[in-house]
This record gives sequence, structure tokens and C-alpha cells, in this order.
Amino acid sequence: MGTTRPSTVELRRLAASQDGYFTSEQAEELGFVAPAMVANIAVGDWIKVERNLYRLADWPHSDLEQFAMWCAWFGGNAVISHQSAAELHGFGHLHPQFVHVSAYTNLRVADTRLAVHRLQLTPHDFESTGTFRITTPVRTVLDLAAGGISQITLDEVVGDAVAIGRVEPGVLYKEAVNGPERVAERVELALSACT
Repeated sequence: MGTTRPSTVELRRLAASQDGYFTSEQAEELGFVAPAMVANIAVGDWIKVERNLYRLADWPHSDLEQFAMWCAWFGGNAVISHQSAAELHGFGHLHPQFVHVSAYTNLRVADTRLAVHRLQLTPHDFESTGTFRITTPVRTVLDLAAGGISQITLDEVVGDAVAIGRVEPGVLYKEAVNGPERVAERVELALSACT
């Protein structure tokens, strides 16, 4: 009396939106207390993946699950960005050494597989793949222009983005000139190189 049972259906629904992953905080919000979490791991229904991160044991694996995993680890509040987003969009040949995410968080991460960019993004800046969010093509280019990649590499990224029709040059230019001057200059150079 007075207690609610944890909702396995709601947990599966949440996990489905994150490629089978969920955090202990998300499970707690759905009524799972620590003993229930331990029991689900013990019977093999859940797999502990990282500190504070679980996955449904029967969830199928996919080629992109690492991106969903890191976004889920931030409670679903991270977005794949920068070099990782460019790679997923098919822009350039950046071959990132780690997964780049943008997250507006105080969570301190010490993991060599992850690069966290502490940015606050708006819904205009990202799109959903179904199991994780990724910066839009335009936002990806702007983030790379603001970062440390060479102009030659940025030229390649912009050239690919325009060539495959994922970025309209006029829209990219308009967004760039509304930002920092350095970003606008680098994007303008990249656009002139691809015409």
C-alpha cells in the first residue's frame, strides 16, 4: 500500500529510444530501487555497461550503438557533435579518435573514449536518428570551424556537405555570419574553395 511497482513497459519504451541503454537515474524515476536493479542484473535481464549505465540484455547490437550509449550515459541530454557528427554525416575524412558529444552538464567525465564539448544547444541545432541525437549538418560545420581543424580539412568538410546536398551554401553562410568573426571567415573561405 502506498508503493508503486516499477514499470518495465515504460523502461523498455525509454530504452528503445536510446538503443537499449538507460541510466540508473532513469530507472529510479520509473520506480526501480537499488535491490530491483541488482535483481535485474542477477537474473540477466539487464547488463551493466558503464558506471551508472545499463542495457537491456535482449537488445540487438548495431553498428551505431556506441553513439547511443554515450548519449544515454548523459541521461539522453547529449548530442553527437563535431568530428563524430561530420563522420556520421559523411563530411570529410576526419577519423575521430574518440566520440565527440556536446552536453550542457557539470558531469565530470574521465574517459579516453569520449570528448565532451560543454555547449548548450537548441532544438534548431540537432536532429534525431531515432536512438540518439546528432548536430545538424550546418551546426556540425560551424562547430568544426570554431574548433581546431585545419582550413584544408574544413574546406573538405564543407565541400562534401555541399556536394551531397546536406548543406545549402547560402544557409551555411547566413548562419556563419551571425556567429563569431573567425568562424564566418573560415566558412567563407571554405565555401569559396568549393565553388
